[in-house]
Amino acid sequence: MNFSKGPQGHILKRFDKDMRKLQKRVLKMGGMVVEQMERLQDALGQEDEEQARQVIEGDRPIDLQEVKADKFIVNLLARRSPVGSDLRYIVAASRIVTELERLGDETAQVARVLFQERCSLGGCEGGTADEEIRRLLGQLIGLLEKALDAFEDYDHQGALALARSDDSPRAELDKRLKHLMEWVFENQQQVAEAVNFVLVLRALERSVRHVQNIAEHTIYLITGEDIRHR
Repeated sequence: MNFSKGPQGHILKRFDKDMRKLQKRVLKMGGMVVEQMERLQDALGQEDEEQARQVIEGDRPIDLQEVKADKFIVNLLARRSPVGSDLRYIVAASRIVTELERLGDETAQVARVLFQERCSLGGCEGGTADEEIRRLLGQLIGLLEKALDAFEDYDHQGALALARSDDSPRAELDKRLKHLMEWVFENQQQVAEAVNFVLVLRALERSVRHVQNIAEHTIYLITGEDIRHR
């Protein structure tokens, strides 16, 4: 977004600079979450416990980034007293930061279940559960990157597609997760395997919802329309 032009333009160049800093902080945090998910993908593919440990430990820097962003937002509100679309942008950015922190938590939780508990998830529809989880993570990463692009580019249509379209990749991922959940309950013989797989799938379901929330917050910052819970 160009803060010096269009609906988000400002007369005060310092305020423009502050808003750009806020945008960069949000995108930096988003990039950290994407890297965390990609590292988990690699750990699953290589059965690498060290990489999985890095995923779990990587949640701490994401938490610290949230704290820094929150402090920056509070200072920005206090110093600039923004109104209208400027205030809306700051509120939406704050909400997105919260969603990103929760995404980091969910990713670390998946790593804990899969590696710290040293669980075996067994087979999954002709393949391994690890392979299925890697595919699901790949889809989730793609959705998150689209949501961050929509935020950065002020892309209402892109955000709307993630938030509401039944034909969107998000909807496809939702359906796949529900199908796998049903499959687990019907086919898993070992209780421990079933429980661990369900824990992972639930974490991924919540992650999808966080990505959808990011898209909804982006719609709010662009249009002023709050479409949550509709």
